[in-house]
Amino acid sequence: MFGRKKNNTERVVREIREGGKSAEKAVEHLYEAYRSNFVRFVQSHNGDQEEALDVFQDAIIAVINNIERGAFKGESNIKTYLFSIGRRKWYKRFNKKMRDVELNQQLRTIPAVTTEDPWTATISDERVVIVRKLMNQLKEKNRRILLLWMEGYNMTDIARLMGLKNAQVARNYKSRAMKELTTLLDNNTSLKSYLYL
Repeated sequence: MFGRKKNNTERVVREIREGGKSAEKAVEHLYEAYRSNFVRFVQSHNGDQEEALDVFQDAIIAVINNIERGAFKGESNIKTYLFSIGRRKWYKRFNKKMRDVELNQQLRTIPAVTTEDPWTATISDERVVIVRKLMNQLKEKNRRILLLWMEGYNMTDIARLMGLKNAQVARNYKSRAMKELTTLLDNNTSLKSYLYL
């Protein structure tokens, strides 16, 4: 099988470049050798197992692409290289997740505002209308997944209701939906500032 450190790295690079069954074996080795360590890393940095596996897969794909196009030639240890890519991807995803959480909290509080002051109530009603209009601009699947999620359904239930393969696929759709919604807001700064008054 695969050796240690330098020999291991050279073999992975060589076999991925060869393609076919050799590349498949090299990729399988990367998964088996480093997946559990990476999952532990993400879990110790505010992530869960599904997120860790998702990011790990993205990191593996990045490593394969970099080897195939010659950006990584094996100068450093493959584990170090894989983990440096994975860590960057996790921190980027975590920061985005925190921004999404903040946006979600703001969106969830908009319809819940109740007041006896008619002016404040009018502003609140206008915000609800604006959010609904924004939601209607989303792609159909993205809109449906966000509406289900905002109603409190978990990703497993959403996957079942929408006929998706599994919770991870639903989570990917939700992430894209949030990105689309955030882009719509970012493209209209006056609207964004009005919503977050």
